Amino acid sequence: MSPDSELPSTPIARMVAVNLTQFLSTLITANHILDYNQIVDGLGHVSVRNPNNNATFFMTGDPPPALVQSLADLNEYYISDGSAVTPSADHAAQSPYSERFIHQGILKRYPSQISVVHSHDLKVIPFGISEVPFKPTYHMAGFVGEEVPVFDIANYYLPNDTQNMLISSTRFGDALADTFSTLANNVTKNNTEPDYTLVLQRGHGFATVGTSIEESVYRAVYTAWNAETQASALEIQNAYGASAETLKYLTPREAADCVPMNQGSYTKAWPLWQAQVEADPLYKNDLI
Repeated sequence: MSPDSELPSTPIARMVAVNLTQFLSTLITANHILDYNQIVDGLGHVSVRNPNNNATFFMTGDPPPALVQSLADLNEYYISDGSAVTPSADHAAQSPYSERFIHQGILKRYPSQISVVHSHDLKVIPFGISEVPFKPTYHMAGFVGEEVPVFDIANYYLPNDTQNMLISSTRFGDALADTFSTLANNVTKNNTEPDYTLVLQRGHGFATVGTSIEESVYRAVYTAWNAETQASALEIQNAYGASAETLKYLTPREAADCVPMNQGSYTKAWPLWQAQVEADPLYKNDLI
């Protein structure tokens, strides 16, 4: 029996039965790949814009990324305000991520972007709380670019806000989304593409974007690996007694010229990552 014939009778399932099964299967696999590479753990999430309805997006409901398995583990939200499309009765066991507003805000601000990843990776967090700028250390991370902005939610708290660092409202989500653009572009907000592919979040983690699920996952993985490489280089440099200023990161031209190669690289990495999670009994994908 095909996966489509076994789908439950819910609004999301009826759409999937027509033409979204493989698309949402990729979203489930993305959750598994991010967990396998330790970019997320019990928390963290990846989203994707609905290819048939630009007004909504899909992301995980309640399960941790490793345990996302079926349509019942996914929720659909409106990009306009982050509210759920499916009535709560259809997802009685689900508790929507409060930080869905990270994804909602970015997808609303940048119509060109298809997917968003949010991670609390421990290798990246130090760069969001220190004065050390996050820099591309090797060609696979050229997408990091010349500058990586840091979003500090403390700048947006109102007196009565709960200051728990979470992007839990459209106000915070919009502020984070604006951090993906330069100050000049935030004046008009006419740009449909972000100026930065990556934003660090002080004391929290990072968010990255992509024009496909595969691209956003690639960027998330290599953001973490770039952080590890940069930290190692800084440690070696310090042990040697040399100045951190003499580290040779990618130049702005080198980073820019590596981006087309990065875009091709994820098409090579993805089949390997997919094979790894499909071979691991922890990960189950009912839509394959």
